[in-house]
Amino acid sequence: MTFPNFSGAFERRIHLAATFFLCVIPIFLLFARGAADGAVVLIALLFLVRSGVHRDWSWAREKDILILLVIFVLMNVFVSPFAEHVGKSFGRSLSWLRFVVFYAAVTRWVLTDERTIRRFTIVLLCTLGVAALDAIYQFFSGWSLLSGQPMKGRLTGPLDRPNIGMYLSKLGLPALAMASMLFAVKQSKKIFVFGCALSPILLVVVFLSGERAASVLTLLAVILILFSLFLTGGMARKVSAGLTVVGGIALAILLATSDRIWGRVEDLASVVSDYTDSIYGQLVMMGLRFFGDHPLTGAGMGNYPLVCEDYTALGLTNVPCHPHPHNFYVEWLSDTGLIGTIPFTIFMAMLYWMGIKVLFGPRETRLLGGLYLGVLVMSLFPFSVTQSLFSNWPAILAWTSIASAVAALRFATRKAV
Repeated sequence: MTFPNFSGAFERRIHLAATFFLCVIPIFLLFARGAADGAVVLIALLFLVRSGVHRDWSWAREKDILILLVIFVLMNVFVSPFAEHVGKSFGRSLSWLRFVVFYAAVTRWVLTDERTIRRFTIVLLCTLGVAALDAIYQFFSGWSLLSGQPMKGRLTGPLDRPNIGMYLSKLGLPALAMASMLFAVKQSKKIFVFGCALSPILLVVVFLSGERAASVLTLLAVILILFSLFLTGGMARKVSAGLTVVGGIALAILLATSDRIWGRVEDLASVVSDYTDSIYGQLVMMGLRFFGDHPLTGAGMGNYPLVCEDYTALGLTNVPCHPHPHNFYVEWLSDTGLIGTIPFTIFMAMLYWMGIKVLFGPRETRLLGGLYLGVLVMSLFPFSVTQSLFSNWPAILAWTSIASAVAALRFATRKAV
């Protein structure tokens, strides 16, 4: 159930507070990771307070949220009690609830009216623009103007580590999805034009960042977007053809003129050609080994590095221990076993199916469908080196991205109906 109409001073104030916290999450992700997590928790708490005051918990029975709540129960009843390190697992499994309620709050409450979506989209696009320009400044000067962070081989922008490409991609695509939705339902053409104008800058920074996963996944997302424009037909089909040619030429020039980017392409080719013996392949195989030893419940949430250390102490492995296996599907298998992985896979399938229906639905929203599926590719593509979906910063980034895109899709669907 959605709550697009707000009545009373309490409702307006609590919704405005939640909107504010959502708007500052992208900013906090750049400068204050802990504050971003705090904003997620506050949005979740405000939503629970609102639901309690109105005695309306119908959102918990909607399919996508219900399956997330089922996963939460399963992890705390069947996974954590049987984990190798019980305390660590319970710490992760209990705190995971904040992401479930945050997702519910954003998709069923905060981003359910046109004015709030418009405000959030503007703030998000402006934040991304500033971060991208700072990264470009760092590329030429060697230093971030906003944070003073030096460039040590790869771009960081205002961040304290080289994740600016993933940051821009994972938030840029939902921002464009919301802008596209506002344009499709004839609510705001200016925001859509602003998003389109900003897109080339974001793309350039993503490719200049040297992040292999961000670059490849962004390229896949762009292909989906071009395909959605082709499906739209008419002038959009011509735009798709033109962008494909121009984009292909630009990418070829970038590869030919940038030693940094070409070097990362060679590194990627080396990893792919010898994946089993690469560090990423070894980490994945280690995760699958943990899953093989605990197929139903996994080793426990957040237990990957601890179990790795246990195996090393027993002389069972010589693979360097990392916090996670760098593939979140393998992480779900190793940490939660089949009990957690199967329902989460069903949840992801539901999200993908929502986007596919829009992609092949009415012409007006096909671009939104392509952008939405691009968001899912960035966070949920299986054959990619990823960050942990349980850790604070990458999890907040992923859930903010996915929830924003789902909210845009739901709003467009309601308008169409």
